[in-house]
Amino acid sequence: MNAVPSRRSGLLQRHTSGPRGRTRLVCLPHAGAVPGMFVPWADNLGPDVDLVSARYSTPDDVPGSVADLADRIAGELERLPRRPTTLFGHSMGGIVAYEVARRCSARAGLVRLVVSGTVSPTAHLPGGTHLLDDAAFVAEVLALGGTAPELFADPASRAVWLPPIRQDFRLIDTYRHRSGPPLSCPVTTMAGQHDHEAPPDLMRPWRDITSADFDLRVFPGGHFYLLDARHAVVAELRRRLERPSAMPSSLALP
Repeated sequence: MNAVPSRRSGLLQRHTSGPRGRTRLVCLPHAGAVPGMFVPWADNLGPDVDLVSARYSTPDDVPGSVADLADRIAGELERLPRRPTTLFGHSMGGIVAYEVARRCSARAGLVRLVVSGTVSPTAHLPGGTHLLDDAAFVAEVLALGGTAPELFADPASRAVWLPPIRQDFRLIDTYRHRSGPPLSCPVTTMAGQHDHEAPPDLMRPWRDITSADFDLRVFPGGHFYLLDARHAVVAELRRRLERPSAMPSSLALP
């Protein structure tokens, strides 16, 4: 199977070639993610999983808030052919995925939310990274990891990539959680054992945002454990896509 960027619909892009899968995995990246971050996952997931990822803005579509972004993504999901759908979000993407899940109707076919490397929405604190001057902003983004340094390697590239990455940080820096009913789908959390941004213990409060099952999976590594442990992460997601409601209540590695 060839993993190739395929048809894009607004903020969503399908990365799977060939027939539509029987299930769908929708991936929401961290702020400043490398374009095409999730493309390599397609081969490991197999042809029966429809892999879709989201971007957070386009030149003609700049959401004003995480709530606005989630409204748009949820609306696009509900216009796709119906499939059992799992949302996966890392770092900022975990918060976005949660807000999308809150907005999904039965039409979206949501069966599980998987959040990675981010504290629960009730513990999220506002930030000011997006307000830094260009030099300080680039230094902060690169220090966090997960963003390719070559995006800022020369003035022309920096001019292209700095505005949308700053927009990502503005969205998450200004996010405020609004209380509401718990989700009705199971929630899985994933964490790096040595993640200082969202350590495993701070992932456990995610259990409070769902009335369904909750579990935590811990991988070796730090905040971007999923880059080094990609095959293990995708294999774990694959197992959950195959058995969306039959996973153990707790599963962790030392």
